[in-house]
Amino acid sequence: MQSVRRSWRNPMFWGVTTIALTAIVTLVVGWVYISPPHQQLVTFYTDDAASVRAGDSVRVAGINVGTVKHVSLEPQHVRVQLSLKDDVFIGDQTQVDVRMLTVVGGYFVTLVPLGDRRLGQHPIPADRVTMPYSLVRTLSDATKITDQVAPRPINESLSQIQQGLAGSNTEILAKIIDAGNGVSEVLERQRGQLTKILEMSNEYIGTMNGNRELLEHLISRIAILEETLILYSKGFGSSIEGLGKIVDDIYPLVPFYFEHRQDFIDRVRGVLAEFQTVADRNGALVRWLRRVRGRMQTTLDAQNAGTPPELLATDLCFPIEGSRC
Repeated sequence: MQSVRRSWRNPMFWGVTTIALTAIVTLVVGWVYISPPHQQLVTFYTDDAASVRAGDSVRVAGINVGTVKHVSLEPQHVRVQLSLKDDVFIGDQTQVDVRMLTVVGGYFVTLVPLGDRRLGQHPIPADRVTMPYSLVRTLSDATKITDQVAPRPINESLSQIQQGLAGSNTEILAKIIDAGNGVSEVLERQRGQLTKILEMSNEYIGTMNGNRELLEHLISRIAILEETLILYSKGFGSSIEGLGKIVDDIYPLVPFYFEHRQDFIDRVRGVLAEFQTVADRNGALVRWLRRVRGRMQTTLDAQNAGTPPELLATDLCFPIEGSRC
């Protein structure tokens, strides 16, 4: 009992006890820091960690399951350590995808759990890690593409182009350039001619607009003349029909006709020829007037687009004997 009391009073005892307790507390704190309770550590490697920062969120299927704990640089790559909830399954074929958080900036880490067995303490290799943009990967991919290009045909093509542009061919190239300049001058001159044509067309349209009343007056007069000739033609036809009735009435004079048949036929044929000539001329004149009026009407309609047409004499009907409306 005295020895125990003596030990309690001994400073060496208290020193050893304090050191032991400090070591135990340090070990416990270190273990909690390295392996927090209800947490698991996942490590992956990448070639460029510019988009990864300690404290960034880690998500699985859009659900936050942890954070980025530590980012360290190693001789061959960058080592990123994640702290996740221990109830999240991370398979041995899990993939890592670093994505943008917003348009203005920020990133987060997305895990795609794959595999049948747990990852455990094994790190995820860099070939299963996708970064938003990796300059190193871009340059390496470009190198892979250019490795498949055969330089010899390109060199031969460049040599042929160089030979084609050397010697007397330089004069041909100058002539080609001069020809191109000539074509440009022709196009410029034609553009000026087109401008003059448009100006003349505008002047013509302005003149037509100024003489629109005269054109309308001519169209109305031609329509009256056309309708008058049509009415006279119908009246002439009625006259011929009446003449036929008269011939029927004088049928009793047929014996006299047979005695003077040839002379009568000649006279009738002469009269009919004169009538036919008048009728033909009248029809030709009507057709000519109709064409002239149609052309004028087309010009006037083009100027009065959207305006109701004026009523002409040809649009009216005049009833006469033997012709109904």
